[in-house]
Amino acid sequence: MVEFGVSMFPTDKAIDPMSVAIEAENRGFESLWFPEHSHIPTSRATPWGGREGAPPLPEEYWRTHEQFVALGMA
Repeated sequence: MVEFGVSMFPTDKAIDPMSVAIEAENRGFESLWFPEHSHIPTSRATPWGGREGAPPLPEEYWRTHEQFVALGMA
């Protein structure tokens, strides 16, 4: 049987990881996934996207929870 999981980008403006984990488990989902890039460099020597003239880094990247902390909350 195929199993499905839930993936979210946890930030301080999103639903908290514990609530997502509880609701995912209540609905029969097999797993909960978070992105692995949680640390943003303090210096932007290389533009986001790797190209000159790229737009500014989206706000959600600055607000992302560290994935192990988010998993600990879950």
